[in-house]
Order: sequence, then structure tokens, then C-alpha cells
Amino acid sequence: MKAVRVGPDAAVSVVEIPVPRIGPGEALVKTRACGICGSDLLAWYVRGKAGTVLGHELAGEIVEVAAGVEGFTEGDRVVPHHHAPCGACDDCRNGRPVHCREWRTSSLDPGGMAEFVRIPASNLARDTQKTPPSVTDEEATFVEPLATVVKAFGRGRYAPSRSLLAVGLGTTGQLAIRLAKSLGAIRIAGADRVASRLDVARTSGATEVLDVSRAPISGSGAFDFVFVGPGKSSVIEPALEAVAPGGTLLAFTMSAPDERLAFSLHDLYFREVEIVPSYSAGPEDMREALALLSSRHIRVADLVTQRFGIDRAREAFARAADPEGSVKVLLTFG
Repeated sequence: MKAVRVGPDAAVSVVEIPVPRIGPGEALVKTRACGICGSDLLAWYVRGKAGTVLGHELAGEIVEVAAGVEGFTEGDRVVPHHHAPCGACDDCRNGRPVHCREWRTSSLDPGGMAEFVRIPASNLARDTQKTPPSVTDEEATFVEPLATVVKAFGRGRYAPSRSLLAVGLGTTGQLAIRLAKSLGAIRIAGADRVASRLDVARTSGATEVLDVSRAPISGSGAFDFVFVGPGKSSVIEPALEAVAPGGTLLAFTMSAPDERLAFSLHDLYFREVEIVPSYSAGPEDMREALALLSSRHIRVADLVTQRFGIDRAREAFARAADPEGSVKVLLTFG
């Protein structure tokens, strides 16, 4: 089968590898679509995954189930999560599934950007959902990215009474705006330097947009909840200045190990500004995300801007790395 493998230089290539064999409690899924995540484009991050198959925003159809599988059968359309917690450790019991040791060691085989994917027993039983008939495969690829935004809103204690500024208007920035709008927020802003993404933000529900190529974020006024996509100090530091007293800066994306922030602790203290990071998502977030999509409280079909067959994976990654005119780029599988 074909799969997308990352090399030591962070470049991707399409390779032929064996179809994985399933064992007890497992299922084999034929991939129908897989999104390219922003993390797949971070060279410093994917270099650490050299030799592996990328992809975790996938939707597919079960084509084989092994002995011991309950609740799933061949023909089921599903959204599997790439990690699954044990559900019994202290981290799981205390609402921290992403810090569960089993969650961190679990994975899809070989990865979502492959024609067939083995869903391990723990992932299948604890964090794989059936895709409702009302949700297309393309829409289902948004379950995982939307789940990470749902979790981020929970960690940051977002409420619709709080004004929101989304900094960086890729997929998750647009989803943050749409989630805030679905919750009934009144003041929602989006900031970016890419004109096409500012236009999409208006469609997403932003009541105001900020072109940071013309004016800095720090001059945009105060917001109660500043959702920052890029994990770069050059973005986070000016975004901190846009946080209202008593407000929250939500650091959404991982930062390279050598990134450092420079800010005034004196100012942070007297303004009572919180900096809250949010990493990935757990099973409850995945379920809530799928419910939001299936109920049409959040619509995502228009966020898909380009589609490429797996044979054109390198072209797809190059397109995803160019923000002008793109939001979500998908790999599709015949």
C-alpha cells in the first residue's frame, strides 16, 4: 500500500509498505481522507519523526475486524484518535488523559496518511467513534482538530461573555472563531497577515479582523481571551499585550525547544494575566467535537480549500505550507 513517510530533512515522500496485519481486539481501516495538520509542517518537530508515516486527522471505513472486537463491524465509517488513554491511572481520573503513560505510547499503525491503518485495541475501544451518516468523510477529518480547540477552550475557561481574539487564522484559528460563535460570543476578532484568511475569518463569524501586516497585535485593544496559534515568541509576546486585565492567553501550538519568552513578570502580576498552554485532546473532547459537527452547530466543509490524492502528497504539503488561499489541505484516498 501507499503511505506518506517523512525523512530526516522533514521532506515527505510516497512509499510502498505492507498492509498492517491486525490482532485480537483490533480493526483495519481503509482511509478515505486525512488532513494535513499544522504540526506536520513544523520542520523541527517532524524531523524527530523521521522514518515514520505522518497523519492523525483521518476518517475511514472498517474493512476487517479481529476476534474480540465489540461494537464495530466491517463497513462502519469511523474516526479513530491517534492516541488513547488507559482510563484508570491518576492522570485519567483527574481529567488529564493526554498525560497518561498509555496515551503517550499509543499510536495508529503506521499513521493516518496511509491507504490502510491498523487501529490498536486500546484506541478502538477507548477513542474511536462511528461517523454519523450526516457527516461526510471530509468533515470527519475535522473531529480531531476541533477536539483540540474544544479542550483549549475548557483549559482556558472560555465563556461567551469573554471577548475573543484568534491570532493566526489557519484551521484551528478558524475553528476557534466558529466555536466561540456557536457558544453565543458577541465580540470575536481574528488576526493574521494573510488577506485570504482574514476573509475566511469574516465568514467564520469574526466581528472584526486585524491585518497584522499593517498594524501590530499589541495595538488592537484588549481581549479577555487571546487564542494564539503560532508557537513563536515573536507572535506570543505582542499577543500578551492584547490580553485584557484578568484575561487569558491560550498558547495553542507547541514551540521549538529553543523558543523563549521575554515579558514583564511585574506587568503579568498586576494585570493578573494567565498564560495557559493546551496540548492535544482526550476522548471527551473528541466526542464533543463530533457532536458539534453532526448537529451542525459548527460547519467545516468550506474550510477545505484543496484536495490531493496520496500520489501528490509532496505537492499537497507544499500547498499547505503556503497560507495564501489555503486553510485546510486534505489527502484523499480512492
